[in-house]
Amino acid sequence: MKLETKVGIFFFAAIAILGLLIIRTEKMVVFGKKNTNQYAMDFEQVAGLSVQSQVRVAGVKVGTVDEIRLEGGKARVIIGLPTDVPVYADASVQLSSLGILGEKYVDLNQGKPAAGLMAKNGVIPSRQGPSLDDLMETLASIGKDVKGITGALNESIGGEEGQQKLDEIVDNIRVLTGEFRSMAQENHGAINATMANAQAISAELRERLPRMAQQFENLARNLNEMVADGRPEMKGMMSDVRKLAQNFQSTSENLRLITDKINRGEGTIGKLLNDEATVKKINQAVDNVNEMMGGLKAMELRLDMSAARWSKRGDGQSGLSIELAPQKDYWYTLGVNATPDGKIKETTTTTSTTPGTPVTVKKVETDKSFTVSAEFAKRLGDHVVVSGGIVESKGGAGVEYRALDDRLRVGALAYDFSKREGKQNPRYRLTTSYEIWRGMYAQAGVQDIANPELRTFFVGGGIRWKDEDMKKLLGLAGSAVK
Repeated sequence: MKLETKVGIFFFAAIAILGLLIIRTEKMVVFGKKNTNQYAMDFEQVAGLSVQSQVRVAGVKVGTVDEIRLEGGKARVIIGLPTDVPVYADASVQLSSLGILGEKYVDLNQGKPAAGLMAKNGVIPSRQGPSLDDLMETLASIGKDVKGITGALNESIGGEEGQQKLDEIVDNIRVLTGEFRSMAQENHGAINATMANAQAISAELRERLPRMAQQFENLARNLNEMVADGRPEMKGMMSDVRKLAQNFQSTSENLRLITDKINRGEGTIGKLLNDEATVKKINQAVDNVNEMMGGLKAMELRLDMSAARWSKRGDGQSGLSIELAPQKDYWYTLGVNATPDGKIKETTTTTSTTPGTPVTVKKVETDKSFTVSAEFAKRLGDHVVVSGGIVESKGGAGVEYRALDDRLRVGALAYDFSKREGKQNPRYRLTTSYEIWRGMYAQAGVQDIANPELRTFFVGGGIRWKDEDMKKLLGLAGSAVK
């Protein structure tokens, strides 16, 4: 059997398996008709909605659009729902989109069981939700307002006079910030010294106050004895006590004035302790750090390391890729590969088996090279993934069908669309992989289906680490370092 026949049989078998998986997974009906109930609804406009569009309840697909026609100036939409999906008399529908530019679908509110079931082929009331045109009109009105504001600013600060005013404002701000900076630098040492002095004073008062209280008690006892004895030195002692009381009162008054100024926000220390702008800036900085850490925690990281053996070229391919997934339904892939699909060169040799009969032989070879990939992947539904971007240092795109919790993958890839000697057609690759145990998978496929000189089969395998696996490995590495 020729190689082309084998490749054709393998390719059509893979397509048949992929079609069977899609039919079984998406519950398509090839022959006959599904046991469904049909309901009608009217909309003012259904732009973006088509036959076979989805019908969803709480975001879950439950049916499809069977027919769209025009009746009485409105769009009459017929939907089909399985018999196990009840629709009650107070049900309602509206058109929604998967994202801003996503496909349209019918959003069904089933109603409440207390209202009773709606009759088959009944008309469900519709609510016209906001459309993209409404959004564009709102944006247009906002643009007019912004244009008016910019026009007013242009009239206010436009021209040479306005430019001069702006220059003066910038110069004043620059001078003001410089003065604030210099004031802060000049008072930094004074603030530290003041705080150090206050700490020293409080420590000294803590130590001396008990002794002073004891001395006042002894003094009062001696005064009582003097008064009782009528000693002549009583008069001098009372004068000293009066001076001491006056000094103590003056010191307490000074302390009260200082604390009042600090509470009112006067002085350098008062401004630092009572400035609300400083507190707000600190809170904003903490909130920004928390938001940044929250976004990093939500990012999912996946790692894929693989290798495969090329049957025809006697060489292999190895690669490492990283997937960064901000959301579950789309991700970015960065990868490096050492591949035999490198630079293509063609050699021509002429030999002569008999005199005067030259034979020309052309041989197409590829050099092993190092390539990079950068792709964007989007999941459509539960099983289909489309991707595009840079594939092995060339532009390309692919589609992949995934089943069994992404353990079974069947995909087709097209890239390198340029034409040159030895490669007249783009490169097509068909790959099938199955996860055997805990991230380890086997893969097989065919490369360069459209280029007979380069066509080859390959088999190999690899290992995929998910986000939770990466966290466990990093935790083990951290504990080993400790």
